[in-house]
Amino acid sequence: MPRTYRFDHFTVPKNSAQSRSQRRRDKQHLAETRSVDRQRDEGIHHGRSHAETEELLQVKAMNAQLEALAGMSANVPVKPSATNRGQPIGALPVPEEPLPRGALRDVLEEARRQLGALQAGLRDASRAVGRLFLLPGEAARLAVQRLRPVHQG
Repeated sequence: MPRTYRFDHFTVPKNSAQSRSQRRRDKQHLAETRSVDRQRDEGIHHGRSHAETEELLQVKAMNAQLEALAGMSANVPVKPSATNRGQPIGALPVPEEPLPRGALRDVLEEARRQLGALQAGLRDASRAVGRLFLLPGEAARLAVQRLRPVHQG
């Protein structure tokens, strides 16, 4: 079927046409403003990732100065002591003072209480599940009773 319209993608709308001299002046003006901006910038511009790297270096330098002022050295390794030798990563440090006498008893009593609460909750949940399984049968029994005609003697 032939087209009812003509489409030519090489045509340019008449209202957007500019003269060559006008386009040339616009390009020249743009180039001049960019060269002036480049001359105003001090130093070489390396981009955002370089700037972030420089910021990190400045932060590290400031941390090193703070550690030097506090009397700590950033390069001194941590010496192994009784508290950090042979322990896995993330382990809690060994307490230096012994626990009070009743602390273990209190912890065990709290554990028993929590276990009792957990068992009671499981009992309630199992009863509720049993009732849910019986519910469709109960509904069917009630429906049969309603549909059954009443016997007249």
